[in-house]
Amino acid sequence: MLQTTRTTMAPVSELDSLQRTLNQALDALHDEMTMQSLPDLSSCSAQRHPMDEPSFLCSPRLYEARKLALAAMGEIKALIQYPFEKVVEQAGAVHDTACLDIFIKAGIVDLLAEPSALKNGVEILDMQKTLDMDATKLTVILRVLSSQGWLHEPKEGTFKLARPALELTGNHGGRVWALNPGRPAMAQALMAQLTHPEWKYSRRANQTAFQIAHGTDLVVFDWLKEHPDEAYIFSKTIQAVGDAYHIATAHDFPWKKFEGRTFVDCAGGRGNLSIFLSQVIPKSRFIVQDLPEVIITTRENIATATPAAAQEGRITVEAVNLFDNQPRAGDDHIYLLRHTLHNWSDDACITVLKNIASVMAPASRIIILEVIMQPNTVHDDVAAAAGSIVTLDDLIGKDDYQPITPPAYIPANFGAAATTSLRLNIQMMAILNAQERSLREWNALITSAGLSIDEVYSFRGTISAIECKLDSQ
Repeated sequence: MLQTTRTTMAPVSELDSLQRTLNQALDALHDEMTMQSLPDLSSCSAQRHPMDEPSFLCSPRLYEARKLALAAMGEIKALIQYPFEKVVEQAGAVHDTACLDIFIKAGIVDLLAEPSALKNGVEILDMQKTLDMDATKLTVILRVLSSQGWLHEPKEGTFKLARPALELTGNHGGRVWALNPGRPAMAQALMAQLTHPEWKYSRRANQTAFQIAHGTDLVVFDWLKEHPDEAYIFSKTIQAVGDAYHIATAHDFPWKKFEGRTFVDCAGGRGNLSIFLSQVIPKSRFIVQDLPEVIITTRENIATATPAAAQEGRITVEAVNLFDNQPRAGDDHIYLLRHTLHNWSDDACITVLKNIASVMAPASRIIILEVIMQPNTVHDDVAAAAGSIVTLDDLIGKDDYQPITPPAYIPANFGAAATTSLRLNIQMMAILNAQERSLREWNALITSAGLSIDEVYSFRGTISAIECKLDSQ
């Protein structure tokens, strides 16, 4: 009798697996760009690429391919980088922030964004004359920025903007975010927050790095009332984050099923979410609620952005404190909470949700638009992942968004591709003793308020939507 021998394939090494993943991601990215008739990517381009625009909607496969490529590159870098140089890079990141700050505030990026400079670049000695800054010191700064992809040095001593740096010009959201003051001081105060003998286990919003850095006992929102210039910049920063993902918010949640319903935009700030959604579901009415000192700006913003909706009463504004009783009740009401609950402790969030739940009818819904954090867990085999496996190939030709399963050696949160949400998380801790939450943590808050999760929708962006209903349904 012939005996068959079973051969066992040698395990794929981590480097080989990551290389294969990166190649698959880049191949898919190229294919999807071709399918969407997109121009080639070039860091040397003097024009923004369509994929740079917040108004551009990636196909599901293109979005996931880009995310996976970034994750794979991050894991490869961690795998092969000399550890000492990794330490130097991380410890010196404070200087990266300083260099970016100088790049914008000293007028360098604006000088290099002038038409002639976009084409030919600017010599460092000419930059010295124009900006009245030392050429030798400027060169040190600009070469750091060049190494990070913000600049090119086509010949020694001449610098040109790289395509990503166009995000730092004009009124683009990246420039608004970068100009938000106080971040370095709060970062420096984080150690004091975590080791403070009276604060280290605190969840109070006035016992954070923000208070240490600014020498105040006030919660950030109360402090901003006394500093209107900083308050304006802060509100624009929040708006920039929301605007960056409006297109995904519009397409990755089935808003049309609520067409004609009344939306209550709780703590809606300047009203930008309601303004945007009023175009998506034009038969619906929107009520933007926020504090009295906020809604003055809200009314002005709505009247400027969508005068017809304001005049017709499709978007109205009212003063309501998030922690007071919700005055709007009705069977057709949908309550929106975007980038709001992550500002507050668990107990505070439960209070907010209970206030809304107390006036909800069976058909009412709460839609929470927030980050859903994933752990950084890694498997050496994709089969070890929980649930059904979704690959890039499964998304070919698909219009409805669905995230892929992390391949082997790619973290559940996609590592380097999750940088934005991870940075937001640490900022929330430093400012308010708050945090972004996992789905398990969100579910605990929601059920504690007498609600249940009806559906969770993943977005092509940092946030997701959690649709909630009364638990008795």
